[in-house]
Order: sequence, then C-alpha cells, then structure tokens
Amino acid sequence: MSAILLNSTQIAQLFQNHNAAIVAFLLNRVACPETAQDLSQETYLRLLNKGEITHDENIIGYLFRIADRLAIDYLRQGHLPRNNTVALTDDLHCPQLQPDVLTELRERCQLVLDAINSLPLKYQRVFLLRKIDELSYNQIAQQLAISEKTVQRYLVNALLHCHHYLENPPR
Repeated sequence: MSAILLNSTQIAQLFQNHNAAIVAFLLNRVACPETAQDLSQETYLRLLNKGEITHDENIIGYLFRIADRLAIDYLRQGHLPRNNTVALTDDLHCPQLQPDVLTELRERCQLVLDAINSLPLKYQRVFLLRKIDELSYNQIAQQLAISEKTVQRYLVNALLHCHHYLENPPR
C-alpha cells in the first residue's frame, strides 16, 4: 500500500463530487437529514485532518468507510435506532402548540394580567403575595400589618374581581 497525501483542494473536489452520495448513505443509516448532513461534514473533516492516508486507489471507498463508522458511533451513543421511521398518518399531531392556540393563550394571559392590574392596590398586593410569592395568610398579614381575616377578605374580593373581569372583559 502506498501513502496518498491529500490537500484541501483535493478534499474539496471529493466533497463536491461525492457529498450527495455520502449524505444519502448516512441518511439511510441514521434516518435524520440534519444528522446525515452533520456526519457527512465530519467525514470530510476527518479526511482533511488525517492528511495522508495509506490506501491504494479507492479513496471513495475509504470515505464511505469513515462515514459508516461515524454513523455507527452516532447510533451507539443512543441518538437514533437504525432505520427509525414513523409512518405519516392523519392522526399524527405536532407536539408544538399550533399558532392559533398559542395566540389564544397569549390573549388569555394578557386578559389575566389586565384583570390583576385592574385590582385596587391593597387587593393586588394580597393576591400577588398569596398566588405568586405563595406566602401564608399569616405571613401576608405580618408583612402588610393587617389581620388574617382582612387578608382572607381581600383575597376573596380579588378572586371575585378577576373572575368577573375574565367572564365580562371590557371592550
């Protein structure tokens, strides 16, 4: 076997001529287009870093062997099982919230914030200390220098106000 010294121009030429085939080969192994692209680039980087290879005339075969070993290493790390495919059916749902649902949730959150902001200040403080800071009635009473009964009354009034505001939002 003779040693072949590859320069970056030769590797760029190999990339240009054979990258599509390497990506297709890797895609068959890892079943993920982005991962196949990443592993393909890693294949050429490994070849570039090696510089000199002791391989006869089948550099393309050597390239595929590097790609295959990278795919095997990737799969061994538990990223994806081989040939993991999901059949596309009508009942397949996107795990992300759909734009219309997301818009509705944002509008609802804004309405809740508006309801809290429309509370009288004394109710608002009690409400936030209880619901956001999760303080007990006793802790709120001590912090605001009011009785626990007053804390309870303010909280009930705040909740009723928010409920009414959400049921009948201002236009």
